Amino acid sequence: MQLRIIGAGWAGLAAAVAACQRGWSVTLYEASHQAGGRARALPHDGDAFDNGQHILIGAYSATLDLMHTVGVDAASHLLRTPLDLRDLHGHGLHLPDLPPPWNLLLGVGRAQGWSWRDRWALLRAATRWQIDGFTCPDDWSVARLCQAHGLSDALVQGLIEPLCLSALNTSLAQASASVFLRVLRDALLSGCGGADLLLPRTDLSTLLVTPALRWLHAHGARVVLGERVSADTVQAWWHEADAPHPLLLAVPSREAARLCQNLAPTWAQRAAQLESRAIATVYLHVDDPDFAGLP
Repeated sequence: MQLRIIGAGWAGLAAAVAACQRGWSVTLYEASHQAGGRARALPHDGDAFDNGQHILIGAYSATLDLMHTVGVDAASHLLRTPLDLRDLHGHGLHLPDLPPPWNLLLGVGRAQGWSWRDRWALLRAATRWQIDGFTCPDDWSVARLCQAHGLSDALVQGLIEPLCLSALNTSLAQASASVFLRVLRDALLSGCGGADLLLPRTDLSTLLVTPALRWLHAHGARVVLGERVSADTVQAWWHEADAPHPLLLAVPSREAARLCQNLAPTWAQRAAQLESRAIATVYLHVDDPDFAGLP
């Protein structure tokens, strides 16, 4: 069985690997001349710079399994460190290296800059979220979730906001509370190390993209880079004389809308209206050989 996948970012690469494992004949299309999407290394002045800061957490078991499948030693490629959201003054949450829920209880108990009322409110909210199965009304934002549980400004600014921005890249007023709670569930209840931060020791292409492409080539997949698929091509594929081959879109919503405008115009119109925002990454180049890092 043949499968066409459009988009060779991490999602497309993951889909291609999974399909090959199940015996599919895979062709992967990517408009750029380089795979990896929004999580790849870009050359500049002889160095490789990631096109965005990407921090994983220990609960990303599927991503870690994918790395293992394509031959990446995650232990040597990722620096594992307990969750630490403290500011320059030492205020905020730092989870000790203990199994849940003891890491959260001790971390909240030791947190600096929070009153005991803040700590109790956070533990009460976490207990409520667990009782509710880490679910809430679908139309709630993270800001609305914080209001509903009476979380103080100190908790919101010192814990909820940095977690929300790092996990969802979206402000509290716009981020989905349902998605945010699922992230908390995976981090807090997935076992030891679920909330650990995993910091890449290498660039993102070395971390996954290049090994995944090597694995795909070794397993017979065809990878087509630098070829932008058109909506007419997608429509032609869908109406092939013989049985049409399955097609998987691993692309941003606006690109999916462009590709499906002939096949599903109503859906495409809705998908095109979804907003996205760019994330800026600033790199500092320091010539001082004695530079020991920022606080």
